[in-house]
Amino acid sequence: MSDKALRYIIALAIAMLLIYQIGTLISGIFGMVWGTVAAIVVAAVSFFSARLAKAAGKSSLWFLFPTIVLILVPIALKIWRGITQDQTWLDMLVRLAPFTVGFGAPIILLLVAYYELRKRDIRS
Repeated sequence: MSDKALRYIIALAIAMLLIYQIGTLISGIFGMVWGTVAAIVVAAVSFFSARLAKAAGKSSLWFLFPTIVLILVPIALKIWRGITQDQTWLDMLVRLAPFTVGFGAPIILLLVAYYELRKRDIRS
């Protein structure tokens, strides 16, 4: 499999993780309709940022910047919800563990792999 195909697969996995996580968070806070709207918006932003990154050639900033912003939104919401509730730090860490293992760590690993594949493609 070529580096370009791997990059597309990684970008698709990142977009799917973002769509799921932000849609789940927004629907949990505001309801199912707003969660669906948020998922559609995230999908559109991911699609257009990937197209802009492809058009930019050497720069992957058009893909990385919106993706990082969309990653920080759910993390900030989870931390904010954890801080505003009356609980101990251990309880908060236990509540954040599934989020970190299921979203935070995989998305960071995928971003690192995407960036390295992008650098390898630019060098060749």
